[in-house]
Amino acid sequence: MRTCSGALALVLAAGGVELFSADLFAVTLQDGTNYYWTSFDTNLVWDGNTYISQSPWLERTQWNVDNKMTVPELAVTLSALNTSFAGGADIKAQITNGLFDGATMTLYRVFMPTPGDTGALGTVLLFNGYFSDIEMDGITAKIKVKGITNKLDINAPQHVYQAGCIHSFCDIGCTLTAATFTTSYTMGSSPTPTRTFIPWASAPAHPEYYILGTLTFTSGVSSGQSRTIQFADSTGITLSYPLYEQPTAGDTFDAFQGCDKTQTTCTRYSNTQHFRAFPKVPPINTAY
Repeated sequence: MRTCSGALALVLAAGGVELFSADLFAVTLQDGTNYYWTSFDTNLVWDGNTYISQSPWLERTQWNVDNKMTVPELAVTLSALNTSFAGGADIKAQITNGLFDGATMTLYRVFMPTPGDTGALGTVLLFNGYFSDIEMDGITAKIKVKGITNKLDINAPQHVYQAGCIHSFCDIGCTLTAATFTTSYTMGSSPTPTRTFIPWASAPAHPEYYILGTLTFTSGVSSGQSRTIQFADSTGITLSYPLYEQPTAGDTFDAFQGCDKTQTTCTRYSNTQHFRAFPKVPPINTAY
């Protein structure tokens, strides 16, 4: 059973009243950024947030609700124009670049006595879940969203005995703050930059700290694109995967330091009290 406002319950019970309805999609990224979209033909304001009706356009499938312990799944089709979006890059390029990794989606159905009047009757919560598989083509992004009960379908022990720390750098278990280890830099012109090599305009004192970290461009043709840092030294940064476009000298980027999950690195960050691993456990190749 789904809950609704008292006003909506009275209207539905009375019957014979024409109502307008629309889907409201609230998307929360892993970094806390929120996007609000609607399937209605005009923008709608609800709960202090403006739900955008144009670019991207979202459509969804139906799903069934039963009394069994199953994971519901919602299929959402996102269509968008090849125009700038939230940082200067096409939204489809950003999705391919990992925009929705770890994101959640909440779907509401809003009921309106007149188009645009979202405050009188309120909403009904229909679905809440995590982004799963995403299939891209030239026009749309086909997204699968799995219900929050999907967390119960993961075989994970309470404790994992392994040589490397089970925490991700700057997550809730690590307790460090990502902003403290993120620095803005400018791209240089020498050595010659490529789509996988980004020279420093001014190299940091310890460029090796950024190995296994993340580089995110904040200006230029590659603005909004992020890549894992495979290697870094005084000459520049080598990326794990090439950028879509060739950046140029003067473009700016944020570099987030990396962590190889060893106790040595944790000591470097003065965070050994949160180191959760068993470095004495032998690696796989010697554990015979």
